[in-house]
Amino acid sequence: MKLPILFIVAGALMVAGGILALANPFAASIAVTTLVGIFLLIGGTGQMWAAYSTPKDDHRLWHGILGLLSLVLGVMLMANPLAGTLSLTLIVGLLFLLNGAGRMIVALRLRDTRYYWLLLISGALSVLIGFLVLANIATAATWLLGFLLGIQLMAEGAVLLALGLLARQR
Repeated sequence: MKLPILFIVAGALMVAGGILALANPFAASIAVTTLVGIFLLIGGTGQMWAAYSTPKDDHRLWHGILGLLSLVLGVMLMANPLAGTLSLTLIVGLLFLLNGAGRMIVALRLRDTRYYWLLLISGALSVLIGFLVLANIATAATWLLGFLLGIQLMAEGAVLLALGLLARQR
């Protein structure tokens, strides 16, 4: 299969997946939590292997500790995806809050540029979203991760579709 067709097919599948995630954000949130758990298990296994297989490595202890921590977190997310979704939503809310605050600080340093208002408003909106998520964490946990996944899949799919169509024209 030629690359442009592959991009078009992958893009269409991602857009369809995004639509499905937006149609059922709760199920998509549970799926995100499960995938994060799987990735933590894989990463933790790799870290443990690195700690075991490199006896002369100065960072062996850290590999072991991080590997064990990743394995424990992965098992916890996989064993109880609903509680894991709540935890991940809390992290996302904190990231929105901290990222927005950071953007507002940068805006204040760039007060004399034409990007000041863009950064300030963007940061303020992120802080507001962070507060809203954290203030309603139980409600947000049922839809936020799935909603963000749906938006991301649709955006990435649209880019792949555009790249595939553009490549076909050349």
